[in-house]
Amino acid sequence: MPGRLAIVAGAGALAPQVVEAALAAGDAVRAFALTPQLLSPGAEQQPASIDHPAALFEAIRSFGASHLVLAGAVTLTDADRSRLIAALGGEGQPTGDAALSQLAVRLQQLTGAVLVGPHQIAPDLLAPTGPIAGPDATAPQLNAARLALAAARQIGALDLGQAAVVAGARVLAAEDVAGTDELLARVARHRAAGLIGDASEVAVVLAKACKPQQPLFVDLPAIGPETVAGAKAAGISLIAVEAGRTLLLERRRLVAEANAAGIAIVGLTIDG
Repeated sequence: MPGRLAIVAGAGALAPQVVEAALAAGDAVRAFALTPQLLSPGAEQQPASIDHPAALFEAIRSFGASHLVLAGAVTLTDADRSRLIAALGGEGQPTGDAALSQLAVRLQQLTGAVLVGPHQIAPDLLAPTGPIAGPDATAPQLNAARLALAAARQIGALDLGQAAVVAGARVLAAEDVAGTDELLARVARHRAAGLIGDASEVAVVLAKACKPQQPLFVDLPAIGPETVAGAKAAGISLIAVEAGRTLLLERRRLVAEANAAGIAIVGLTIDG
């Protein structure tokens, strides 16, 4: 049944894809844009700011939203986190991403809208199990991918990040607050400095996995064409993502660029 969807839209391709899917389902859509968006015709767009969270919540309520989606990249400083926590009725010092996301449940009370994940509006965003793009993965690559996914899950449990890079049986680097692009740039610098062996001799893999403690309606891991470009520069031969819990942005372009770069992308499940 069509509803009224409010989208708090951050940077990147995710929000436009969610808007397109919602319009196709017959929803009335208003995007509260934290950054300017190029959206499909039929969607309303209203500028918004995390500097004034109470005003944003009231605007969503005034729209009469039945559902609310948080979609797109948002960079939060500790001051931003504190402001959001206060606006949501919380207390204490700035928290990590997973702990902060728990406060998103309070949004439902403040806005009158049911909070849902982007994948619940656009299910085809989710990574399937198995090959997604690029050449067939080799046995050494898959072994490294399983280790990388396990490492990504462990750093997620620490609320540090959602990604790790592995070379063979060695964890090289983990994502932190700076994000995946910086992680890949860091690995590229390590390679340029001779700290990583020849990619033809050892499988170098990037893996992304959902944090074990995070609710699935906020901040699912995602990859897109920019991830492929960063992986190519870092000498990575395979990108492993947690199947069913990772978003594939601009999927057609993502697949085309992975094929062109010779980088395999595969969806895997995590044991335990």
